[in-house]
Amino acid sequence: MSLWLSEIAETLHTNIENFRDDVLIESFSINSKNIGKNTLFIPLKGNKFDGHDFIQEAISRGAISFITQKDVNTEKSCPYLKVEDTLKAMQILAKAYREKRKDLIVIGITGSVGKTTTKEYVFNVLSNKFRSYKNEGNFNNHIGLPYSILNIPDEAKVATLEMGMSNFGEISFLSKIAKPNIGIITNIGVAHIENLKTRYNIFLAKSEIQDGMPEDGILIVNNDNDILYSHKHELKRRVVTVGIENDADFRAEDIQKVDNGFFFVVSNHKYFIESFNFHDIYNSLFAIAVGEILGIEKEAIEKGILKKCGLRRRFEVIKKNGVTVVDDSYNASTHSMMSAIDGVCGFSGKKILVLGDMLELGEFSEQEHRKVGKYIVSKPIDVIICTGKDAFYIFDEVRKNSSSIKAYYASKEECLNILKKEIEKEAIVLFKASRGMKLDELVDNFLRGL
Repeated sequence: MSLWLSEIAETLHTNIENFRDDVLIESFSINSKNIGKNTLFIPLKGNKFDGHDFIQEAISRGAISFITQKDVNTEKSCPYLKVEDTLKAMQILAKAYREKRKDLIVIGITGSVGKTTTKEYVFNVLSNKFRSYKNEGNFNNHIGLPYSILNIPDEAKVATLEMGMSNFGEISFLSKIAKPNIGIITNIGVAHIENLKTRYNIFLAKSEIQDGMPEDGILIVNNDNDILYSHKHELKRRVVTVGIENDADFRAEDIQKVDNGFFFVVSNHKYFIESFNFHDIYNSLFAIAVGEILGIEKEAIEKGILKKCGLRRRFEVIKKNGVTVVDDSYNASTHSMMSAIDGVCGFSGKKILVLGDMLELGEFSEQEHRKVGKYIVSKPIDVIICTGKDAFYIFDEVRKNSSSIKAYYASKEECLNILKKEIEKEAIVLFKASRGMKLDELVDNFLRGL
């Protein structure tokens, strides 16, 4: 994004301090160590840090201007803007830039599970026709999304933006900044049910993505998700559906599992995705739908979803010394836990699950963990190792209801010793838990010992 500093000052209703000549801002940064060409530094104040402490460092690294909510003493040659709140200023700027870019097509993605993988598939498809942009990593909240919008290149024609939430009003706020032309709701699970209490409330919170969409905007939803299937008539924008089990506008049929992925047919056209996770078919269906809506040829869409969406610690398959490790430790919910277990069942060899707590479930935690335990009992799993306070309920369900699955409940430190005892050649080991459980540390230690 390119804006003159005088434009930014006008948008924020403030004056330029140390003003001499107008300067063209070509990038924005909230990290003093990440200063590019013609960068405006935006220091944010957090609970444990204050970006204002790093203004001088940002200038020394080449920042040509900055915004501040504090009085500062800095070199007179650097122009800056004084505002009441730097975060609000960044959000206002992002909204203004989005409104200015009327030529830009924005795809907004929300949902309980699969947002990031869906974003990758959509971005890959769109990149085959348009100059495309996506927000990186976890930049999907009230800080990351406006920051991402400010760094959309002027030459980009489409932007794929993931939107996260934990309570009512958050998606609405993000949608009014991003103004998506196309919205995607991947599914409605139980993530954040601690705050929202019911899955219907989660549906209402996710459907806030419509709030910033134009009247002719399109909302793509998973028609196999029970809540979306039952309540899609309540949505206020044109609805397009994807699915496998239920009728849908974009329905995957004739699904064939092969060693490295899945073949399937949508509207008489055959597609292939390189993935071990069945749920990725749903994620790729959203990309197929977006591609067709935006007039991309099916061959180009096919090429786009063919690219493997290899995301760190999201069902990341690692083979070492005859053992297959599935690192899915990035995060967990009931739905994603079951989906990962299904993915593991597609492998041959001894199947071992290392499962930790699913967090942010509140009063529903025992119920949801027991649901996972009951699900495991119905699957061809050989060993489960549970660690964490609430993962006990998974262990308890398996212990009580299966005589064929060997079940352990252990501390994280004890898990490695149990794995050493149970591991064998051709075994597959799934690691999955919420991010706060830091199961990634266990994965790394296990891999080092193989």
